[in-house]
Amino acid sequence: MKKSLIALAVLAAAGAAQAQSTVTLYGLADIWVGSSKATATVGGVSASARTTLVDSNGFSTSKFGFKGSEDLGGGLKANFQLEQGFNVDTGTAQAAGSAFNRQAWVGLSGGFGEVQLGRVWTSYDDVRATINDTFNANVASSFSTWVGYNDRTNNGIKYLTPSFGGISGSVTYALGEDKNTSTNGKDNNLLSVGVNYAGGPVAVGFAHQTEKSGTTTKLGAAGALGGVIADGTKVTYNLLNGSYDLGVVKLLAGFNQVKGTEPAVPGFVKASEYFLGVEAPLSSALGIAAGYSQSKIKDDTGPQLKGTGFSVMAKYNLSKRTFTYAAMNSTKFKDDSGATSDSVKSQLFAVGVNHSF
Repeated sequence: MKKSLIALAVLAAAGAAQAQSTVTLYGLADIWVGSSKATATVGGVSASARTTLVDSNGFSTSKFGFKGSEDLGGGLKANFQLEQGFNVDTGTAQAAGSAFNRQAWVGLSGGFGEVQLGRVWTSYDDVRATINDTFNANVASSFSTWVGYNDRTNNGIKYLTPSFGGISGSVTYALGEDKNTSTNGKDNNLLSVGVNYAGGPVAVGFAHQTEKSGTTTKLGAAGALGGVIADGTKVTYNLLNGSYDLGVVKLLAGFNQVKGTEPAVPGFVKASEYFLGVEAPLSSALGIAAGYSQSKIKDDTGPQLKGTGFSVMAKYNLSKRTFTYAAMNSTKFKDDSGATSDSVKSQLFAVGVNHSF
């Protein structure tokens, strides 16, 4: 009898311990069929190419991952997340040589908020992803026209606050760990701050990010016209976005300013960018969204560029975890100095399916 009671006590204790610790395998698979066309006009000579393809990551990036938490008592939890991106069309990793290129962090959470250490999303990206045109899909117009940025970082320390009356925020700092071997002797470090407010039909966000990078960043499709941010440049981003939900339709808008200072030459890059978006639920299963974006880029050592983009998407839910979509994106960069008629145009048409598990 005593042995039976002891065995029951051990099983109960084991069950309680197991209930306090959880690990989840999750993922998403996204694939589409469509065509893309690119046309470049440089020096009065035009060339174009159209490609019909089956590709991955049309609406969102395909991924799989593990996440979990352990209850440490007193409201304190230990958390982790490991996430890898992959391409459904080829079965290859999104980033060659990387085991978990999207996220890889361990942290603690409680009444104070949450701390994450490792490869984390930046606070700037958190704010941008919350309010963006065309469902924040990969084909959104702002992604094809705005200046590129680091959406996640290695060697990161991130703190996320609790929500106070609809207001929440986070701070991300990334250490540049090897100044001696990085390009131009610059640390690859980053500071990112974001604040969000959500109350009723209104949502507003503000984010700032400063990057010191040892890599060259192309200004979207404008890279074909010479629009780049050179190695070792310090780049700052300031974003203000917001949305208002009228019920039958949601209106979205955002404004972004970018400034880069190159260390090797007295050069700079400035960009003023904005987007306008609209989302409309046509039924419980069907929704449509559209976005228009623009970026004016000033580079004192290169061309003045103007980028414009338009995107539209229809999304139909087949179940809670699966939906189909049809999308179009049209983007154009042109020399805005008036000196030439150089331009780069791209068009994309896609029909796809997105399944999460």
